[in-house]
Amino acid sequence: MLERDKRQLLRILEESYVLDMYTPRENGPMSNDFHAEFRMLIPSFDGRTGEITELEWQKPDAFASPPQPRGRQPNQRFTMEVLDITGKVAVCKVEAIREGRLCYTDYVTFVRIGRTWKIVSKAFHRHASVD
Repeated sequence: MLERDKRQLLRILEESYVLDMYTPRENGPMSNDFHAEFRMLIPSFDGRTGEITELEWQKPDAFASPPQPRGRQPNQRFTMEVLDITGKVAVCKVEAIREGRLCYTDYVTFVRIGRTWKIVSKAFHRHASVD
């Protein structure tokens, strides 16, 4: 069961998560692999110190962009791993690499509902190479 779960989680990350999170998109529904109540934990930073000053849970529609074809962006790749599965909860790590530079590290939380894994949340770190 554990190996099958890992394969399912990696497939969801590859086929749905990466495309919905890293492809510019217009407002609209996310892939069915996302739970309807999916949220992203968004930090606000102090411009002087760079320290996190506030955290806010947001729906992904807050980051919608003009419509573009769904698909990977040029010069972009990802590493993905399942960090842990305990019962009906899993945590995965996704690293987004653009033009050879590590840009984001995402921690994605899944919950298994029945026999289906759903993405329920994301917290991330934005690396200095993005600035």
